[in-house]
Amino acid sequence: MAANVDDIRNAVYKLPTDVKEMVRLGIQHSIWSLMIGGLFPVGVSDQVDQLLNDAQGRQGTVLDVGCGSAIWATNMAKTFSRAWVVGLDLNAQEFSDAPENFEFIQGDLDQTLPKFNGRASIVHCRCVAQHVRDPQTLVLLLSQTLRPGGILLLADGDWTVYDQHKKLVEPFKWWNCGTTNSNPAEPIVLEKDACGRSWYASWLDFFGNLTRSKDYRPIEELVKNVDTLTVLDSHRYLSPINWPGEGIENGEDLGRILNINQRDFFVGAKEIALQAGFSHEMIEVWGRHYEAEIDSETRNAHQSIVLANESDVWSSKVFRVV
Repeated sequence: MAANVDDIRNAVYKLPTDVKEMVRLGIQHSIWSLMIGGLFPVGVSDQVDQLLNDAQGRQGTVLDVGCGSAIWATNMAKTFSRAWVVGLDLNAQEFSDAPENFEFIQGDLDQTLPKFNGRASIVHCRCVAQHVRDPQTLVLLLSQTLRPGGILLLADGDWTVYDQHKKLVEPFKWWNCGTTNSNPAEPIVLEKDACGRSWYASWLDFFGNLTRSKDYRPIEELVKNVDTLTVLDSHRYLSPINWPGEGIENGEDLGRILNINQRDFFVGAKEIALQAGFSHEMIEVWGRHYEAEIDSETRNAHQSIVLANESDVWSSKVFRVV
């Protein structure tokens, strides 16, 4: 591995922020919506409605933290026209067709979030916590923006892969096989050395270790470490790739869309792998096996019916009278 891996790890967001990545994030949004049943979990629908359709006419504030393409935020703005919906992100974006009750603010979260302390009815933060330098501080900042009774929707993905029996799939960590990555024949040798281990799982394992903060903990733990938050509910979701899964709601649509999303993820992340020191030849081999695994129903049926483990937690700020 090349020494510049540390430089990549120090970046806040490591994937591209161009139009293609925004399209991929839009597909990712569809996956989350299918998993949880909409813009937010069905179990908190009544509370969200009460917070954003206040009987006394007060305007509810919704924050989408690390909003990316802002597809969640703009959909919330359209759904709750009386609410003020704010998207926060480090990277500049343009939202020409956004509704009037949507606003975008660019900047570091440690600078932008304190401006909303005690004001937010709903805070949404999806697939962000593991990619910041200090995840626990982020969750604390999120909690401070909530008004009493406000809800934090905190979600994140895992980088592990499961088979159809919900058993972990072993990644083929070929970079631990002693390759120098410079001999053109080595990719061929490595292909023979896979021994049934997963190239797809290895891509996720590599990028999980590269992009996840060393201080990251499961989001349930991050929430429980903030004493002004109480966990209302917590769910873990399994998403099939290229098959409908077993007993998974919307499984057929999830399997089809996640296949597209994971293809796009490989394309979007190749440059990061090159920067980390992998050769074009090795990435070509990796990509060929990666796509074969997520496309092959026969292979999936035996080993690589991969289920990407996703977590979702929603919490409420506790009102305390001192």
